[in-house]
Amino acid sequence: MLPLVQTHQMVQPSSHFDATLPFRHRYSYHAQHPHPPKHGPLSSHRAFPIRATQPPLSLAPHLQHPDGREYSLRRKTPNGTIDAGYDGTPAQLASGPPPLKHMILPGAGNLPSASDYEYTVAGPVSWPPRAPGSGDYAEPRAFNNSDNHPMAPGAGWQYRMDHGPPPPGLALDCAPNAPSAAYYPYTNGLRVPTVAQPTYQQSPGPAIFNNGGLAPLPLWPDMNAQYIEPTAYGVPSIQSMNRQSLHSSIPFAASAQREHRLDVSHMNLQAPAQRLESLSLESERYDLAESQIPDKSSPSRFREKALANAHRAYIDLLAFLHSSKKTGSGRSSNGSRSSSKMVIFPKLPNPPKQTASAPGLHHRGSSHNGYSSSTGFSVPPYSYASHAHVGMSEMLPVSHDPRLHGAGGVGDVTNTAFYHLFNEGSRYAAPEPPRPMVAHTPVSSAKAASEMLHHLCEQSGWKWVDGMLLGGCLHYGLERYEQALEWFSRITTIDGSHVEALSNVAATLYCLQRNDEAERYWMLAVKLKPSYLDAVEHLVGLLCSNQRSKEAVDIISFVQNSLRLQASSKNAVSGPPLTSAGHGLSYSSSGGSLFAASNRVQNHAFEDNPAHLDQPGYGSSGYDVAGTENGRMIALIHAKGNMLYALKDIDHASEAFEEAVLISAGGGVTCVQALISRIRSVLAPPNTYNLFGSDNQAGSAGPLLLPPEKARHTAQLVFANNGELPGLRFVPAGAPRKSAISTMSNSLLSLAKIFQDGMSNGGSALGLLQQPPGVGDILALYYLSLSLSESPSTANNVGILLASVQQSSVLQALPAADSSSNSSIPGIQPGSGLDLALAYYKYGLSLDPKHVHLHTNLGSLLKDIGQLDLAIQMYEQAVACDGTFDIALTNLANAVKDRGRINDAVIYYKRAVKSNPHFAEAVCGLSTALNSVCDWRDRGGVILHGTKYDRWHVDEGGMLRDARHHPTGFGLISRVVEIVAKQLADSSHWGVGILQGSSLRSVVAQLKAAGADQTDRGLNLEVECRKWAGRPWEGSRLLRLVERSVKAATRLWYRDKYILGRPSRTGYPRPRLPASLAVPSAPTVLPFHTFTCPLTAKDIRMISQRNAHRISCSTLRSPWLPNSVYPPPPPPRPHLNIGYVSSDFNNHPLAHLMQSVFGMHSPSRAKAFCYATTASDKSSHREQIEREAPVFRDVSSWSTERLVDQIVKDEIHILVNLNGYTRGARNEIFAARPAPIQMSFMGFAGTLGAEWCDYLLADETAVPPSTLRPVRSNVSLEDVFQDERSADDEDWMYSENIIFCRDTFFCCDHAQSSGPEERHITWHEEQLRRWKMRKELFPNLPDDAIILGNFNQLYKIDPSTFRSWLRILSDVPKARLWLLRFPELGENNLRRTARQWASQDVADRIIFTDVAPKQLHISRARVCDLFLDTPECNAHTTAADVLWSSTPLLTLSRYPYKMCSRMAASILKGALPRGSAGLMAAEELISEDEDDYEAKAVRLAGSLSYDVTNGQFGIGHGRLAELRRMLFCAKWTCALFDTRRWVRDLESAYEEAWRRWVDGEGGDIYL
Repeated sequence: MLPLVQTHQMVQPSSHFDATLPFRHRYSYHAQHPHPPKHGPLSSHRAFPIRATQPPLSLAPHLQHPDGREYSLRRKTPNGTIDAGYDGTPAQLASGPPPLKHMILPGAGNLPSASDYEYTVAGPVSWPPRAPGSGDYAEPRAFNNSDNHPMAPGAGWQYRMDHGPPPPGLALDCAPNAPSAAYYPYTNGLRVPTVAQPTYQQSPGPAIFNNGGLAPLPLWPDMNAQYIEPTAYGVPSIQSMNRQSLHSSIPFAASAQREHRLDVSHMNLQAPAQRLESLSLESERYDLAESQIPDKSSPSRFREKALANAHRAYIDLLAFLHSSKKTGSGRSSNGSRSSSKMVIFPKLPNPPKQTASAPGLHHRGSSHNGYSSSTGFSVPPYSYASHAHVGMSEMLPVSHDPRLHGAGGVGDVTNTAFYHLFNEGSRYAAPEPPRPMVAHTPVSSAKAASEMLHHLCEQSGWKWVDGMLLGGCLHYGLERYEQALEWFSRITTIDGSHVEALSNVAATLYCLQRNDEAERYWMLAVKLKPSYLDAVEHLVGLLCSNQRSKEAVDIISFVQNSLRLQASSKNAVSGPPLTSAGHGLSYSSSGGSLFAASNRVQNHAFEDNPAHLDQPGYGSSGYDVAGTENGRMIALIHAKGNMLYALKDIDHASEAFEEAVLISAGGGVTCVQALISRIRSVLAPPNTYNLFGSDNQAGSAGPLLLPPEKARHTAQLVFANNGELPGLRFVPAGAPRKSAISTMSNSLLSLAKIFQDGMSNGGSALGLLQQPPGVGDILALYYLSLSLSESPSTANNVGILLASVQQSSVLQALPAADSSSNSSIPGIQPGSGLDLALAYYKYGLSLDPKHVHLHTNLGSLLKDIGQLDLAIQMYEQAVACDGTFDIALTNLANAVKDRGRINDAVIYYKRAVKSNPHFAEAVCGLSTALNSVCDWRDRGGVILHGTKYDRWHVDEGGMLRDARHHPTGFGLISRVVEIVAKQLADSSHWGVGILQGSSLRSVVAQLKAAGADQTDRGLNLEVECRKWAGRPWEGSRLLRLVERSVKAATRLWYRDKYILGRPSRTGYPRPRLPASLAVPSAPTVLPFHTFTCPLTAKDIRMISQRNAHRISCSTLRSPWLPNSVYPPPPPPRPHLNIGYVSSDFNNHPLAHLMQSVFGMHSPSRAKAFCYATTASDKSSHREQIEREAPVFRDVSSWSTERLVDQIVKDEIHILVNLNGYTRGARNEIFAARPAPIQMSFMGFAGTLGAEWCDYLLADETAVPPSTLRPVRSNVSLEDVFQDERSADDEDWMYSENIIFCRDTFFCCDHAQSSGPEERHITWHEEQLRRWKMRKELFPNLPDDAIILGNFNQLYKIDPSTFRSWLRILSDVPKARLWLLRFPELGENNLRRTARQWASQDVADRIIFTDVAPKQLHISRARVCDLFLDTPECNAHTTAADVLWSSTPLLTLSRYPYKMCSRMAASILKGALPRGSAGLMAAEELISEDEDDYEAKAVRLAGSLSYDVTNGQFGIGHGRLAELRRMLFCAKWTCALFDTRRWVRDLESAYEEAWRRWVDGEGGDIYL
């Protein structure tokens, strides 16, 4: 949501000895060695790997980024933004829009680029102890998005603000789980972590709740990342990068760190990800009889011996370079840093077959402490500690030969970088033992060896290919790149098809910064031999580094097609001809392009050596390679999936990930669906416990909810041999197999993440499954991924998924043994989805205590269950881990704002915006927070309806600017409006293309089955739907049609059963949404925030509609919805059952206004059922409602399913929504349509834009008829087709039918809640107590002072309004402006603004007081002489309070289409007496525009004067005093305070609405 931007320390491999330690065993090591490893400095040089046999490339994980696809709905209220949860699947996730939670992720449509982030080094990392053997092996952990990136301790992300803004959207946590480069052997060959390696192991990004937090999208270094420079360990460098010279440090094993020795007998090392290529070594070892060996004195024997000694010198050079890396950054021989870009260690050449070798070259193993040979010589171990600073590059080529077992030892080292050098049989004679008195350094030995090879090659006339190849490797290792290029080029001159030499030429050219030439040579090598994977890997890495991922994907596809066995050719991947773009070089031959071989075997190794068919596991991957190479193929395919995901080709990315999974799982698994079924079958014993009776609409078994400790054993249950993956059994044990297993885990994680996104946002990659995935399917993949490679990212994603799972009322929770023991936290039911989500978050943090996404998502979970203080603590920990993580900062800002810490919230919002200027949630949150405290500096403004609205803009200095003179928008509010415009424009594409083929036919069939043929005879549904197909808003229109069908089917059922007496035998099936229709995202600016945001009518209604669509789509996918519509209630007997749903039946303004209503209903007309969705606060208001309501149900702990079922059982005829889009709303209840008629009033002053709201209660002042949608029927399906024709019109606001009340629609209970003595107060007594209170509140105020006041929250004040108030104060010198510190921070801002815009005198006449308790607030409102209303968003409850105190109220209905800006006029009219006097007063107090507002205020205030009688009280004179007396005399007879009158009118509205529903009539109701 979301977004790895961290500068915190992460649990990751040490640059010295963690490369080969699995993650869990790293803890056991530190349990014995309490001192954490120290991180070697990252070099600013860049290296590119080259190798010397053909071992697989070490693929560094690519960068991860936040993706905004996160369906992070935030419920934004006056008091803050509530985090929402990940939407999850339609079947198992919460039906309503979840609370903004677990980080935010945008969809594939707006993925951020890798260029937006870079890594920085932080302080030391904490290494918590872990019990030995406490868990399975896993790759080293690095950072929270790609847990396996081999980073130095303390490395993290830092947002690159100086390199341009990121694209909108973000992701939460890195779904992929890439193993470190130093931990990625694909064969048993050598690997050394490099800088420029392709980030193969990253999987796609995550989800956004923050709503959320899945992992950010992993990107290759080239994915539009112009500013990313890959560095050591596959992460961007923290330094100013010199892309020509970047070096990496080589992790060493613990023993190597202590003794600085290489162990040739037990090496399990890893080669560089990219390396200089050399000759392939034959797999067979030499075991020749003595008779076969030529005379030792022969030139041939001398050459072999020289080659063997050169080989040893090369090995020593590598060992020295690795050792010296530990003690300091290497330098070249001239003392300056090397310009090498690569970590390349060429391998040794093959000697001619049957050529004499050393006598008795039998593989006998090796000594642990020194060189060992068949001759019995033992060489003492060599220490390199003293040569730490010898002038060599930090990153050099490695000899990579998978057949060098028993080559000899050089100390105790288990680094995988030397795996192939020492763990495999060598065919070279052991060197003679060194002479005792001669001391050599590895560098000098390498130089001497190269000179010897030079002489021998010259003697051969430069025809000795093996010598030239090894000599070139030595020159490369010595950083003599020009000489190396010359030697390798000599080989290609002799043999232009020598692919190893071609690849080494390319690598050397790359080091010389001749990238274009390097690309051509690698391309040629791939053309000549697609099976030579080293060249493939280098070429792919080079293309990625140049932002050419599409071409890299084509290369991998070409190799797949070339190597795919004929039995698998049906899966061939198409691609363009293989060319080197931009160089005029095409590698298509006369026989056609390279891709012409896509459907046949084209493996040059096969042509040259058919014996490879006998290699172990040949063809087990479906490709013409040995089983030992399966890991490399999986890595390439997985990398392809990552790049396709970054390119937003989700479907093909999913296919790639699936193929990687299937290769690993072996031939017995044919598709991912089969694998899921196997996992679920072995994990779900008989009578297993579920949270659902069905996982999805197809009715599959429900999801098995496993705690982490059980999920970790999934692989052992699914696969035989203690969880061994069948497809990887031929991959050499040790690091190569671990790497391949990690890749399998990452592919599973990626698939699960894609399915998770597709479940909530619509359908990419769903074609891999036979039916839409459910939570159980996705959990199965996560469980297996976690069991293969324990990862905090996986734990994070599982937590997000489980947090959205609802506890079913009909199924039991988990057994106590499987509970996560979180029962002590209020709001979490043991064994529930929340309980297990919390367990996974904790488990993930045990793996990586600095995982920023886990901290953030755990905070969101706690916030959702009401534990705000605990949530703030978790958000603060997340920010401590990464002070630039925009999602954590934004969620923390939201949380502290809810706690009332506005100043802190503003600070955190600003930090979030600074970190990511395009993060919509942060930008909009900052705007809202600053507006709430009237800090308008750089607010700017917009041009709205010319300059009629929002005319006065504010510049960066806080000064006003007249839009009529500067007619352009700018500033923060302009950015907010731009965000709204873009998001709404994007939303028009939601569901486009859904009404086609089988989906269209299915929809039409379901609508007809639901009764469309009876309710809409003559309507050709298919023809009408086709008119929508492929056009904007197609998804929205289809959703409305399905909802209208449910409503019509309910009425059809009622008529059949209760009027016609013949209910349908086939029932009344509920039409379903197409599985591929996404749950839409909601705009960042939510409906409540439109009250104070300058937007058009169309924008406001579309924001409401989009929120309604999200709620509807999510709810209609709920697993608990029955297959039929809910049964209608029987006819009234005699009364209607009216359900009132609210979260505000406590000490809340709504309860203050309506507390007597529920007991006032006439028993013969209506019976109130109150459903309280929040627990009791024990206030008098709650107690009165509970006491007087005929039926009161505390449903605060009920699930949506249970509450909806109860409403149906209560036979509710009309269900009333008293929340709307405000805090605590449970709108998913209404989206389920449990009652025939549903309406909304009192909670939200605006349109809901929802098909699940039939009526709004209003009057013609609050809702002018001109703002209604033209088509008003809202009954039949045909009406939907009719009214959608006006969907793009600009000027209408309300789609609901309106019940127009006779007087004001506003309900007020003041007459009932006031004391009985209030009725007997006389006007004289009122004047006395008013003056007395004035003196108590303002003892120093002059008697002739005029008090103008406003008691609204400060967020309702906008610059235009405050400007008008200052002008009024300037024109009325005796006037004072009384405001509330609501909040306190606003006082200083308003005083500063008053000084800037007016004068110090005017600023001094503004008085602030604290907010008072409710009754005191009402009482002291009478002290005010004139209440100045806020035109942008009027006073609502406050207006009623002020008018009850008899204080005149001056208002301006600024917008015709905003109910919130018109309510005060409606309330005022209700408080005035009926007749001409009341009408005249209304004209004086309701303004036409800002000028009229100011003029009326000045006139009324200027007319008021006070005469102080007997020094006791002042008697007012003038029109303002007359208006006050008018209001005082009318308050017991006016419409506003006559609650019983209001209830009678409401009952009449209910009865008329019911009659119309039964008769099938539509339209508005006028009482």
